[in-house]
Amino acid sequence: MIDSLPQPHDLPPLTVVGAGKLGQAVSGAWKDAGGQIGREIRSGQPWTPEGMVFEATAPEAALPHLLRCLEHQVPVVTGTTGWLSHLPQVQEAAKDHQGTLFWSTNFSPAVHATHLIAREATRIMALLDGYEASIQDVHHVHKKDAPSGTALTLQEHVLQAGWTKDLPIESERIGEVVGLHKLLWESDHDCVALQHEAKSRLGFAQGAVMALRWTWARHQGNLPGVYTMTDLF
Repeated sequence: MIDSLPQPHDLPPLTVVGAGKLGQAVSGAWKDAGGQIGREIRSGQPWTPEGMVFEATAPEAALPHLLRCLEHQVPVVTGTTGWLSHLPQVQEAAKDHQGTLFWSTNFSPAVHATHLIAREATRIMALLDGYEASIQDVHHVHKKDAPSGTALTLQEHVLQAGWTKDLPIESERIGEVVGLHKLLWESDHDCVALQHEAKSRLGFAQGAVMALRWTWARHQGNLPGVYTMTDLF
């Protein structure tokens, strides 16, 4: 399926909104894949959506950026977290303007696989007595939201899979840690752990490039809507 998607060099120049770590990583991966960067927008710069947009800013800035892209019917992919309480408003805007938006709390394909594994593991662990579950979320000190969007998504998958007990998230912000998420089931006599650790941002960036290609294909196929990694895979 992925091989059938349009290549970056066949897509319009990409506007990258946000000059943080993720935005820079996606810009680099897009160029490495043969795509062109139209503009790289920093905080406070005026811009008008055109071509295709990758948005990676801050929770308070994301909503107006996404709504602007949808109003202009410019396909947009966002990696910003912390704005999902406004998701119904974004979904309504996409419907009203026939716009296309792809959002993810984490673009790593392996993180998506981890979420699916967590669902199956939860089904089994929920049958056992004496276990308490928790999630550990560790990122670099520059990350603005806590818990991370990835941790919240993992929590949602576990609860949807049938875990009915408490599932607290413990967040730490340490040094330059790229991202570490661990799902734990602990009893008095043992511990079961499922962990994903990002060694670099390359996995996020390459996953975002995949999402951009997929979103453009939906846009070109006149299939507007709001999509996630679950739809891509």
